[in-house]
Amino acid sequence: MSDNIVPEENEINFPAPPVEIAAKLAELNEWRVKRQNLYILSIQLEKLYDDVNAGLFGEDAKTGEFYTYINNIKDSIPKPDVEAIQAELDDLIQASEE
Repeated sequence: MSDNIVPEENEINFPAPPVEIAAKLAELNEWRVKRQNLYILSIQLEKLYDDVNAGLFGEDAKTGEFYTYINNIKDSIPKPDVEAIQAELDDLIQASEE
């Protein structure tokens, strides 16, 4: 595939999905992208190192920087009900094919 905006003869140019389907796909993907942007490995490793260095293990680890950092991300960007969204997406796709 080329970097050109205009497709070449041998490239397949798929039509855009209906707006409703694109919105459901975006909804399925949005939480993952937001979390990925915050789950920077170097930050996690630094926080984990600091907690280990401070002797935080077992239940005490839940008070450490690493745990609270990850927990805040999970709380602020909750995972959606993937099964429900997938069912809605399947219904939209089926309806668009009829």
